Amino acid sequence: MAQQPPYDGLVGHLNHLTPLQLESLLTEEPTTRFWLVEFRTSFLTPCIQASSVMPELSNLYSNKNISFGLVDLGHFPNAAARFGISMWDHLPTYILFDKATEVARLPEIGNGTKVFVPKVTKRSFSAITLILTGD
Repeated sequence: MAQQPPYDGLVGHLNHLTPLQLESLLTEEPTTRFWLVEFRTSFLTPCIQASSVMPELSNLYSNKNISFGLVDLGHFPNAAARFGISMWDHLPTYILFDKATEVARLPEIGNGTKVFVPKVTKRSFSAITLILTGD
């Protein structure tokens, strides 16, 4: 069975970022309060399967308070360590930043436990959507 191709539909309001651009957006005078950033590669199956999630979320929720970004760790593997991401069992990883502070992460990590990465869907972001919409 062949692997499905990555999502090639609407890009929405998704910004493709280098790690340097992301650092700059988070630390310099921010124009947006929140950034939801996806860290992924183009060669891992879970990343390909989830490739439609961020464009869909950005179409639904982009506004003056929230922006959406994507960092391709296949091109910038050193950024994985900077953000505490394992290249093999944490991808794709989604981090919500409030200004320069991480406030939420999917998948969650901690206490040295093995991370289980479920199939990522828009429903996976229910807690993050509550933060963004203020409900």
